[in-house]
Amino acid sequence: MTRNGVFAMESTATFSEPVGPVMAYLEWLAADAVRPEVFALHDEAVIGRDRQDALASDKFVCIPEHTISRRHARLRRRGADYFIEDLHSRNGTFVCGERLAPGCWHPLRDGDELALSSAQLVFHSLVVPERGSTPTLITKAVDATQFTQFAEVRADTGHAERGDLEKTVQKLHAMAQASIALGAVTDRETLIEKIMNFIFDLFPQAERAFILLRNSQRDAPTPVAARRRDGVIEDPQQIRISHTIVDEVLNHKRAILSVDTLSDRHFAAHASIVAQSILSVMCVPLIMGDEVLGLIQVDTSTDPCAFQETDLEILSGVCAETAVALKNFQLYSDIKGLLDGFVSASVQAIEERDPVTAGHSFRVAAYAEKLATSLARSDNPDLRRAAFTHDQLREIHYAALLHDFGKVGVREHILRKAKKLHHADMRLLEQRFRYARACLERQAYRSLADRHLQGEWSLAAFRDERERVDAELQAERARLDAFFELIVRANEPSVLEAGVLPGLDAIHTHACHDIDGAPFRLLDDEQFAALKVCKGCLTPDERAQIEAHVADSYSFLILIPWTRELAGVPAIAHGHHEKLDGSGYPMGLRGGQISLQTRILTISDIWDALTARDRPYKPAIPVEHALDLMHAECRAGHLDTALFKVFVDSRAWETA
Repeated sequence: MTRNGVFAMESTATFSEPVGPVMAYLEWLAADAVRPEVFALHDEAVIGRDRQDALASDKFVCIPEHTISRRHARLRRRGADYFIEDLHSRNGTFVCGERLAPGCWHPLRDGDELALSSAQLVFHSLVVPERGSTPTLITKAVDATQFTQFAEVRADTGHAERGDLEKTVQKLHAMAQASIALGAVTDRETLIEKIMNFIFDLFPQAERAFILLRNSQRDAPTPVAARRRDGVIEDPQQIRISHTIVDEVLNHKRAILSVDTLSDRHFAAHASIVAQSILSVMCVPLIMGDEVLGLIQVDTSTDPCAFQETDLEILSGVCAETAVALKNFQLYSDIKGLLDGFVSASVQAIEERDPVTAGHSFRVAAYAEKLATSLARSDNPDLRRAAFTHDQLREIHYAALLHDFGKVGVREHILRKAKKLHHADMRLLEQRFRYARACLERQAYRSLADRHLQGEWSLAAFRDERERVDAELQAERARLDAFFELIVRANEPSVLEAGVLPGLDAIHTHACHDIDGAPFRLLDDEQFAALKVCKGCLTPDERAQIEAHVADSYSFLILIPWTRELAGVPAIAHGHHEKLDGSGYPMGLRGGQISLQTRILTISDIWDALTARDRPYKPAIPVEHALDLMHAECRAGHLDTALFKVFVDSRAWETA
């Protein structure tokens, strides 16, 4: 197998040098081209932007792109090997991602990828065999028509029959394309589709092909794709298969090639083969380690000698790569499931610290995904162009789920704070007011008793004085009760900005005296500051601790080795409290500094904060009222108006 994943033909001899002259070429696919362009290579060639009058046309490779230097690089042949040299180009020459030092010759191997600025080329070398010999190196080739043109340039070699060479190149090209396709796809359905497309290029005599796969080792294989050469796609569940062949391949984990099947003593007696008139068949298992993932079968009912051993080797190679790809998809799916489970469990653990907000992150993720997917249907052309890919939607999903993860570091009494004063503070105030009343009564009645002893009042006079003292105490108790009622009202948080209730200053400055006559205040400075909060229930210090969860979330998320597709999760989550006018936190970003994904998360987060079920510090806000509040935020320049319009038009809140 070559290093490009294409199976080479076996040779009975070992050669230290290639057999026959070397044919080499460069393959270049321009950005606007449908098919790659091929440049034949001889002993020496220069790659550049403009044609050179001093060079023959067959010694210059023209890449007409402005980022290519006029004389960018040079290739030279030495024996059977080719070398490349960068000619001090402006943007450099790269071989397999490595930049070449100008003036230094670098050896090339078949399949090396060359990057000349924005131009991407692939170097290919093909041994042209001497008559009667077997090539030791066969690599992926180009389209048969292009290679025919290339072969005509080297027609003087005379070492190969053109017809045979073209057939070989056709098959090699199909093999190469299949190999490339298997390495490029990222899901099982696309992989199966591409394999079915290439099978009939690889095996021109094939009339039918189908694929069977197992969901697990315990499950029986089931058909997942079936097609005929004329392009007819059959229902996989309705195709007729020979269980004799399938069982043989799966049970013994070996490939089968049957030529003239109806005369084959192993298969001729089986009714399923006779009924389908299978004359020639190849069936190869998809094996990864000790696990049989399924099989691919190719057959024909018209030619008893349609397939040869070399065809079986090619199909075995394709199946080997297919098995690797399928196993990778399975592992990828397992890893994705593991990550989803870990994220969900982590979010649930965080939210259980505050049962009142349970489900917040999951709802925000649902709103964000609905809004993100709705961009493609927006009447705003800029938003339609910004429609997200499947991977970007996953990135938004994870960022939304984990946007509040930093709350794990917030102290629980702050996280679960329902009113401006903590429950313990209110209990303390209740006890302080009771103490104040008791001290007032003690002082008043003790003073009454002392004066009675000193003045030797009559019973009537004492009774009158006591009634006066009781009236004063009643008035003072009523005053204290009014103070406490005002504190209870001031303790309720407000959703919108509200002024400080009048009378709080009087309570703060009011002094009582203890049993020893020492003064004390009903409200201390911290309690007074908490009751003066105009919006919400958090003091500036507590709000700073809550706001720190954003930075803490980011610090946690950047520790996770996200894949390239999910690399933006930490940044998206980090900015979900930013506002377009720069009034948000933690970085005070403005306008274009805030990504579209983050703006989506911000809208979703605020919506759930407004409309979630009743919480101790606020009732649930009806949808229409919440829409009005968020429209006001848009008019104030805090939220993205165009995005919020998509949110409203799509009724994204109906997803959860």
